[in-house]
Amino acid sequence: MNILNKLEILSQSEWDFFKKNGYLIKRNFIDKTIVQRIQETTEQHLKNRIAPFELEQEVNYPGSPKTVEEKGGDTIRRLKLAYSRDEVFKIWINNQKVIQVLKDLFQSEKIFFVQSHHNCVMTKQPQFSSETHWHKDTRYWNFANNHLINTWLPLDDEVTENGCLQVIPQSHQWQTPRELLDARLFLREDLPESMQWIEKAQNVEMKQGDLLFFHAAIFHAA
Repeated sequence: MNILNKLEILSQSEWDFFKKNGYLIKRNFIDKTIVQRIQETTEQHLKNRIAPFELEQEVNYPGSPKTVEEKGGDTIRRLKLAYSRDEVFKIWINNQKVIQVLKDLFQSEKIFFVQSHHNCVMTKQPQFSSETHWHKDTRYWNFANNHLINTWLPLDDEVTENGCLQVIPQSHQWQTPRELLDARLFLREDLPESMQWIEKAQNVEMKQGDLLFFHAAIFHAA
């Protein structure tokens, strides 16, 4: 693919990979000191149950408790409004290497951090964490276009055995027929047409210090 602007951090092959597949992992890209600070802050906020947060019970996903009263019903799934929680998150968001990669991917000097969506810390717990089925984040993002990229920073090692993120490469380019989606806009897994896509899924295994960039329109699950 041709690019309009000079790439500052990404190689041409990395840029091409993202454009084709909808995701890119930068290995050992982030200073582990800042990752550990974020992890410590997150654990403190979880322990003290600092609002706002989302409970597993609220989402009604497979494996989540049905009520707050039952065992595990108070399990926190997500710490919301990460940017305003602590200075360490502001430092992270303003990481110049990350910003430059995004500029490379967008091919623009002008990018924006959206606080209204997915400005959060996902907090997978050893018990009572639910399964998130195949979906695109654009189901929540009602913008005029799909020029939206997520960053996913693992605070600990994420592997297949502990439920790492999965993506379906190239699915950010698909026009998904509505009949392949359920009422909540998850990809239906009871249809052969959907399973042909799901069989192409890749596990995104990462270690502390790695960073994932993925298009908001790519199908992903965990």
